[in-house]
Amino acid sequence: MLIEHQHKPGEFDPGRCRDCARETDLLDHYHHVQQQERTIRQAHRWARQARRTTTWALWSSGVAILLAAIALLTG
Repeated sequence: MLIEHQHKPGEFDPGRCRDCARETDLLDHYHHVQQQERTIRQAHRWARQARRTTTWALWSSGVAILLAAIALLTG
């Protein structure tokens, strides 16, 4: 299979030529790193969502406790 590189013959540029990167398995490494970065960003997104949900739950339970205390005091 002939590979057509995106540079002059005799040069090696895995940073810009996908064929050079594929030949040296750097392309697979690049995809692996990209997948890990996506996983980290997704975990951060889930953590922020969990924090928002937890904050909302704590505030609403605090209001419910306050209303229950007021109901007991006013009897």
